[in-house]
Amino acid sequence: MKDVTELIRALTGLAWPLMAGLVLWRLFPLIKEIARSRGFTIKVGEAELSVQEYSESLIRTTADIQGRLAAVSAPAAARTLDSVLWVDDRPENNATEVAQLRALGVEVALARSTDEGLRALSRGHRSFDAVISDLSRKERGRTNRTAGLELIRELRAQDDTVPVFVYASSRALAQRAEIIEAGGSGVAGSTTELFELLRGVGEFPAQRT
Repeated sequence: MKDVTELIRALTGLAWPLMAGLVLWRLFPLIKEIARSRGFTIKVGEAELSVQEYSESLIRTTADIQGRLAAVSAPAAARTLDSVLWVDDRPENNATEVAQLRALGVEVALARSTDEGLRALSRGHRSFDAVISDLSRKERGRTNRTAGLELIRELRAQDDTVPVFVYASSRALAQRAEIIEAGGSGVAGSTTELFELLRGVGEFPAQRT
């Protein structure tokens, strides 16, 4: 694990987009599993770190890579991505992505349902630079397979132009055209794609020059 961390840190200073993407793809399942673990330690050289401490170090490093990868393909942004609302009935599934965004200086608020998300967006004292939503959610005791679409349609009916990105499975990718037609701003099937979409809205605060 130490060798892996050192490899990631070395990559951040090189012209490495393809290689770094491959490293992230191979490491991401492991990182997510570590992030869920608690209660034991890992020996790193002469130091003994808790799983939480070690996972936080990995998250900071991979967050930097994600941000740099996103900046490669995204145009220069005149604004900063300061805050994001993430709507998902199972936020634990996105714990690593949320931690990476926060490591990049983005404030992330969580909502578990369409109604909760709409309430958060309607509060006059709070604004978000972007919204991330899953496509299917369990709401009001049943599975709503178009919850993300309904959130987008409701926001556009209210003339709310906040960018909304759907982050979900291959099923969402198959509905990309419908999501865009409804007013969605993009669909991501991977963390790298999601960060590229977000970077198109604004620079990550921790990487702003």
